[in-house]
Amino acid sequence: MTQAQGAGMRGDIQVLRGVAVLAVILYHAGLTLLPGGFLGVDMFFVVSGFLIGGHVMREMDAGAFRFAGFYLRRIRRLIPAAYAMLAVTVIAAALLLTADAHARFAAQALGSIGYLTNVVLWRQINYFNDQSASEPLLHMWSLAVEEQFYLLLPLALWMLPRRWRALGVTAATLGSLALYLALYPRSPGAAFYLLPTRAWELGLGVLAAMVAARGWGQAWARRLALPTIALLCVPMVLPLPAAQHLLAVPVCLATATILLAALPAPRALAPLERIGDASYSLYLVHWPLFAFAQTIWLNAAPPAVVRAGLVAATFVLGWLSWRFIERPGRFAPARPGQVVMLYAAATAMLAGLVIGTGALVKARPQTIDLAGVNGLTLPGCDPDAARFDGRCTTTPAPDMLVWGDSFSQQLIPALQASGETSFAQASKGQCAPLPGLAPVDRDATYRFARDCLAYNASVLAYLRRTPSIEVVVLSGNFARFAQPGTAALRPDGRLAPASLAELVAAQQRTAFRLRMMGKRVVIVTGPVAARFDVGQCWARAEGGLPLVAPAPGCAIPPQARTVPAAWSDALFAGFAGKGATPVLRLDTLLCPDPTASCPTIREGVPLYRDAHHLGAAGSALVGRRLGLGQRLRDAAR
Repeated sequence: MTQAQGAGMRGDIQVLRGVAVLAVILYHAGLTLLPGGFLGVDMFFVVSGFLIGGHVMREMDAGAFRFAGFYLRRIRRLIPAAYAMLAVTVIAAALLLTADAHARFAAQALGSIGYLTNVVLWRQINYFNDQSASEPLLHMWSLAVEEQFYLLLPLALWMLPRRWRALGVTAATLGSLALYLALYPRSPGAAFYLLPTRAWELGLGVLAAMVAARGWGQAWARRLALPTIALLCVPMVLPLPAAQHLLAVPVCLATATILLAALPAPRALAPLERIGDASYSLYLVHWPLFAFAQTIWLNAAPPAVVRAGLVAATFVLGWLSWRFIERPGRFAPARPGQVVMLYAAATAMLAGLVIGTGALVKARPQTIDLAGVNGLTLPGCDPDAARFDGRCTTTPAPDMLVWGDSFSQQLIPALQASGETSFAQASKGQCAPLPGLAPVDRDATYRFARDCLAYNASVLAYLRRTPSIEVVVLSGNFARFAQPGTAALRPDGRLAPASLAELVAAQQRTAFRLRMMGKRVVIVTGPVAARFDVGQCWARAEGGLPLVAPAPGCAIPPQARTVPAAWSDALFAGFAGKGATPVLRLDTLLCPDPTASCPTIREGVPLYRDAHHLGAAGSALVGRRLGLGQRLRDAAR
């Protein structure tokens, strides 16, 4: 809302909005101008709580608040621009996404209609997941959090006696902040996405509105203006070593302080005011543009000139949306009944568009199977099981066990194609076969790491009571422990990064335990890991979809490898040396020259299903060509 559109709209608030949306756009553009630009969303939450919470409390105090009126205003404020963006994005997704990517998109689109996208995304993927940059509706998570908050806020304020209002909001805000700080190290995805751990930012804005309404705090807030502005800007402009989730706290406090100061906006900041006017539309349109570009470039960053062009397109489309959709939707004369009917009709039509385009995409001929390889599909083969009970086996007395995370799952078609018929599978996704070490990062929570330790302990217990097992095949994404931000949980509860030496020592202990049981051991690595989605590359190429690959034929050039060859060489040399375990390296068998591009198709069969794993057909082909089963039996020691 601009100053001309609503009485009392402050220029400083529009400047804050302008700063916030500009920070988010430049951050998502990946132009390295604002490494902390993601904090713009946190600023938005505080500003939103200040404005909406303040408005609700003023109406309640005046006896003029009506729930129906409040939600009608939310519909008029949000729905026209959001639904226009969704409709265009749904059509573009049908034209640009592969079938598996579109299936995720359709669930997100339906979640967006009900403002539940944050829950859908939390369950589907992770904001920090490699594929998240190509999800066209990823940005809708923040709007979902806001609307869930405003579904509850008026009811909570209405139920609280006025004298208890400040105490109630303060308690809820502090409780949400405590939950956020406690949960983030253990479950970053939940802490990032869900309302209970994000409500403190909106609640802080509501508290600022309460303080401002009583005429408190403006004097001291103005005295702190300059250091507060620095506190707001420094985390956005400079790459700070602090954990990213902790930076939200000072930024939100700084935003609340600036709101309390109510400083007049200098004329020099008028352009930021204008950007703030259109901030909602700008936010809506920016992310689908970047996400579709990431899709075409296979999750790799497009060239800087393309990203700069997308920023320019964001401002053009954002202004058009604000001028011709957002403003008319808010201020066009319409009776409440008409607004509700239009909203219901538009919702039904949009849902029908999502479902209809999904059916069309699903009906396309699919030449590449990108479904995940879960290994054996027998009863008892649950990749999410808390413990291994030994039921996932092809025979009552198997003589081989395949143990590990998803890297072990991808070996099953290869073993079957090479003639193996007597083996058991103990696979738990994201849980490498290193008893005593379990990863904790943005994809694996602290609780999951505890389950991983228990799962690996149960596998050892199974091996002790199963004398028929002669060969144990270990396979895991060990490189994950070397990624920045990944810690390792130990049985004693200690949480810290794991060094290469500690990984080798853990493997040495594992091999010793297994040999004490009379087993022979061998490690199988994964294929070369890429910085782009190889499976999507082939699916897009064969489906005739727009594509910019880093090398012809979806090959993996040296600069597109995720894990440096030197680190892999050092780790697996340690496993084979000090760890005393033979290592069969699929990466070097499939790509013997680390200085050359690695082919990802053999005998006309694309090998990969994503950036790190073989697909079912690719795994079977590799297994047949290598004679994998017998090779592992011969190599095991």
